Amino acid sequence: MLFWVIAAILTLGASLAVLLPLAGGSKNASAAGDHDLEVYRDQLAELDRDMARGLIQPMEAEEARAEIARRILRLSNAGHADETTTQPSRSTRLVATAAVLLVPLVSWGLYGQLGSPDLPSQPLSERLAKTPADSAGDELIARAEAHLAANPSDGRGWDVLAPVYLRMQRYADAVTAYRNAIRLDGDSAARQAGLGEAIANAAGGIVSAEAQAAFEAALKLDPANPKASFYLAMGMAQEGRIAEATAAG
Repeated sequence: MLFWVIAAILTLGASLAVLLPLAGGSKNASAAGDHDLEVYRDQLAELDRDMARGLIQPMEAEEARAEIARRILRLSNAGHADETTTQPSRSTRLVATAAVLLVPLVSWGLYGQLGSPDLPSQPLSERLAKTPADSAGDELIARAEAHLAANPSDGRGWDVLAPVYLRMQRYADAVTAYRNAIRLDGDSAARQAGLGEAIANAAGGIVSAEAQAAFEAALKLDPANPKASFYLAMGMAQEGRIAEATAAG
């Protein structure tokens, strides 16, 4: 119910913002014309007073009166022109008003049929409380991060999250996760190779001495580890040791 109340208020505000200028255009123009006409009438009265006091010659007064009359005539002609164009503008305003009112009505009808206005809101805390099978990938990661923030000594959690960070190209987070997994759950070829890959990718693909140390540690635990062998060969090639890289590959 709250959704529909808010939607109605927003729709009303948007509709008024469009309708009010359409309704007030002709009134503003009419008010401006009436004001100009009143000014010209005041000028004629002032001219008569000046001539009666002898402040202006009769010939000059006649010229001024003729000029004011011409201005009044132009104003009158402009008013007639506005009246002749009033009918199309009124029809245009009617069409625009109908369109403004029709759009929200159609939108509401379509949303009522196709949307889900009664679907309850789902804050992040509630989404994280769902079972993993019902959660999307981002929600699973958020759940894992929330769990590790509350339980930073969970080595298994860091071990699970580290390769996920690596696939997401969150290399700095992957380095931290691999190091925590190694510190808490001990060395393994997969963890050391993953750590080396995260360090190398965080450096833009450069196999640094720190990354080489991780790959060498992985090969000590598993001499056949393909990832460690590949990156060590790539590091040799980056150093210009092409023959050694070829032999190692």
